[in-house]
Amino acid sequence: MDPDSAKPSSQQPANAAAAESPTPAVTTQDSSMHDSPPLLSASGISSWAKNLKIPQPLAATQDDSQTGDAGKSTFSRFTSGFGLRLSPAAPMPAESVVSTSTTKQPGVLESFTKGLVDSSKSAVKAVQVKARHIVSQNKRRYQEGEFDLDMTYITENIIAMGFPAGDMSSGFLGFIEGFYRNHMEEVIKFFETHHKGKYKVYNLCSERLYDASLFEGKVASFPFDDHNCPPIQLITSFCQSAYSWLKQDIENVVVVHCKAGMARTGLMISSLLLFLKFFPTAEESINYYNQKRCLDGKGLVLPSQIRYVKYFERILTHFNGQNPPRRRCMLRGFRLHRCPSWFRPSITVSDHNGILFSTRKHPKTKDLMPEDFWISAAKKGIMVFALPREPGLAELAGDFKFHFHDSEGDFYWFVNSEFSLIIFCWIVNYNQSLGINLVH
Repeated sequence: MDPDSAKPSSQQPANAAAAESPTPAVTTQDSSMHDSPPLLSASGISSWAKNLKIPQPLAATQDDSQTGDAGKSTFSRFTSGFGLRLSPAAPMPAESVVSTSTTKQPGVLESFTKGLVDSSKSAVKAVQVKARHIVSQNKRRYQEGEFDLDMTYITENIIAMGFPAGDMSSGFLGFIEGFYRNHMEEVIKFFETHHKGKYKVYNLCSERLYDASLFEGKVASFPFDDHNCPPIQLITSFCQSAYSWLKQDIENVVVVHCKAGMARTGLMISSLLLFLKFFPTAEESINYYNQKRCLDGKGLVLPSQIRYVKYFERILTHFNGQNPPRRRCMLRGFRLHRCPSWFRPSITVSDHNGILFSTRKHPKTKDLMPEDFWISAAKKGIMVFALPREPGLAELAGDFKFHFHDSEGDFYWFVNSEFSLIIFCWIVNYNQSLGINLVH
């Protein structure tokens, strides 16, 4: 290769290197600095601002979308470092819109109203719980998880509870009672949670009913009045019905309630325990129920109701669980022992069909004061009532009730003619015992 052709080729890389070399730029910059005015002068600041170049916004890369700055441009991230916002004309990222709407603070009035409502609800709930505990008195309550109910497991398959109130199907009073008694919704929720499809409810109230469909139609009614005794046949029918339900499935439960879920409920459950052979005697069955249902062991305490559990024990023992034949007798009079001198009551005798005899309605006594038809016996403390030249006061058969009316109070008790020839009971009043012997 001749020397002339080789020279241009040797100079081309040198020129390229010279073009890429930063030295001329530095030289130029230095020369411009010498020629420019001082930086702190007004003309220097103006010249610096004109030559300042801000980088243009760049599209967000895939890495940006994976970070918390997804949806923001490079310029947005740059200005956010200085606490600046995008201009109103610029579209705001979707994430910013959502964040702004969700972090909006409620107003003072809204916060005050919400706090007042929450406080009111809490106060009402506290009063309601207190009222329910007061009404349940000495009864054991079921208090587990979210439930606080006037309810007790007598056995694993027999439950006693108070009336499930709070539904309009039980009337206005029943609806109001939902504030201080078991509420229907809570009771339903309990059984649907713990015994779904395995429970049957037995309502003993004559004064309260409700829609049976609330318990999926599994409701049986065996009604009789509060503080009273049922017809003896009703006890037998109840026990047979409960037994029929329990034997269908080992997980089935019977739920028994009256209004308070104590006395009438205790009579029926104590009889059922005898029927199922949990206990051999009425006394043992009653004692067991009382201890399970009540904190102080005082659940079934009315003498007449205790007497009817003992009647049922005799039915199981002597009549093989069948109702005994009806016996008829004539009531001829009353003899009161250890009777206070002031006690001269009016008398009413009735059965489940109505009044059989009343001193207020009988032709020989309706116009007399009680002290006029009671006779003082020769022996001190004994009073006798009878109607001379009358065959008797009333013919009795089956269950009947004696009711004494006095200005100091009323007294009543139940007996059954199938189990009593000579009926002798005691009434305690003003710390005195009153023995009543019925002559028939």
